[in-house]
Amino acid sequence: MSMFLLFAVLPVFVVQELHGAKSQVGLIMGAFALSAVLARPASGRIVDVWSRKAGLGLGSLIYCVAPVLYILASSVTIMMGLRFFHGIGIAIYTTAGSVMAADLCPPSRRAEGMGYYGMAMNLAMTIGPAVGAALVPVIGFTNLFWLSAGLAFLGLLLTQALREKKHDHGHAHADGQRPPIFSKAALFPGFVAMCMTMTFGAVVSFLPLFVQAHQLGNPGIFFTVYSLIVVASRPISGRLADRFGRAAIIVPGMGFIVVAMIILAYTTTMWGLLWSAALQGLGFGCVHPAVMALVVDRSTLRERGPALATLMGAFDVGVGLSAIGLGLVLEHSDFTTTYLCAAGIAFIGGGTFALVSLKQKFETPVQAHS
Repeated sequence: MSMFLLFAVLPVFVVQELHGAKSQVGLIMGAFALSAVLARPASGRIVDVWSRKAGLGLGSLIYCVAPVLYILASSVTIMMGLRFFHGIGIAIYTTAGSVMAADLCPPSRRAEGMGYYGMAMNLAMTIGPAVGAALVPVIGFTNLFWLSAGLAFLGLLLTQALREKKHDHGHAHADGQRPPIFSKAALFPGFVAMCMTMTFGAVVSFLPLFVQAHQLGNPGIFFTVYSLIVVASRPISGRLADRFGRAAIIVPGMGFIVVAMIILAYTTTMWGLLWSAALQGLGFGCVHPAVMALVVDRSTLRERGPALATLMGAFDVGVGLSAIGLGLVLEHSDFTTTYLCAAGIAFIGGGTFALVSLKQKFETPVQAHS
């Protein structure tokens, strides 16, 4: 909630308060993702060598400090550096949380369990962006940043109540060998995840400006609809992925995302915006838990931290490349071209996965690591 509260307002903050250009909005959002990418390998080591709880605590602390520092930002350059710092927190926190969730899920219900875990983040996204956009005109950016920091501090306190069994991570390095930094098993699923999150990066970075340009009201409504659909679809898609295989859910999910981006490229109405949000949410709700479960399927317990860190690094790469690359596209074209490019990227990801799945038995059976 601390992070999503700022999603719909930071692009506007950069343009209105820091007088940045649209391409600079992309650079700032990209800096957040870039730092997360760079911090992912270390985050995998932290959760395996230290503990899952230690990663959650450190990530929460950074979440708490970063929004307070935003108050001091007086230029695009400073804001870029602060977003880079904030991204380190999301890398550590989300890696630790995902690995802890994976530890708790029985192998036969892994995708379903990861879906339930992901619902927590999506519940925050359901209301966070809309609340943030609604509060800014009332309390201003400074007080919103303080609120974001306060929510993160609450998360830090709640983290201390978690209880983690020592064997959840201790035996992962009991032989004295350090866990690997990257996981080869996660590279191809990571490519698909990167294509998926490039569309999300285009939404997060530029949708507030898109809504403002077309006078469609509160941009947080998009994230609310998107998140409601994700929350509703995750448990169902997770169970289907456990029963019929990961590919049977990932490929259609990427198709939904392609259609969502095409609709967003051409819409100028609130109804079009809502349809795009619903299809984007359905696609993400299908792909995300299935691809995370696929990576866990293909990794050993000792490699679980690095494997999920590699996958989530791919998520970050997608957001960062999208924010920077599609930001340049937007600077030299328009919203229609930008979102059509995002649709093409999702098509490449889904199509490649479909071809690989047809040519070979890509997935390792769920029972293999039970």
